[in-house]
Amino acid sequence: MLQSLRSIRLGTNRAAASVGLLAVVVLAASSSSAPALLGNLRGTVVDIGIEHDKPLSLSLEVSILEEMASVEFFSESGETILISVPSTWVRREVKNAPIHTVTSETPSLGFTRWKLPPRAGISFRVPEAPDSIVLHNPSRVQMKLDLVKVNLSTEEVERDILLIQEDTVKLW
Repeated sequence: MLQSLRSIRLGTNRAAASVGLLAVVVLAASSSSAPALLGNLRGTVVDIGIEHDKPLSLSLEVSILEEMASVEFFSESGETILISVPSTWVRREVKNAPIHTVTSETPSLGFTRWKLPPRAGISFRVPEAPDSIVLHNPSRVQMKLDLVKVNLSTEEVERDILLIQEDTVKLW
């Protein structure tokens, strides 16, 4: 009787081990989608900040070509605003203002804070295209953001209009 009890336990353990082994095989086979998931987890998320005292209408256009990007801000406001972007971004062009009036502070904590005069624009060359942008608007007054994202490889254009006040918003 002891012998038959041992063979029942052994059979049960073999069945459990077989189910466990089958689960490992299934998980290993389905891990082919893991690199895509890891890519999403390791994606480049960029934070930008906008500081202003009056209601603001701002446009943000992001053009992406493979690994690089171009980002352009244009303010329709009558006030000088402050824009904080990653220090790796390189100023390309200034619109509707003399270049000497668009100044930056010494980079701090990986960000550069730019002073943008009223009704002016600034564009940046971005060496590593972001997978996602998070915008911080700590101001107590609202900001209307006209967002345009252009994928130059596929010629796909996405447009959105956001109203943001004292908030942090993931743009994509």
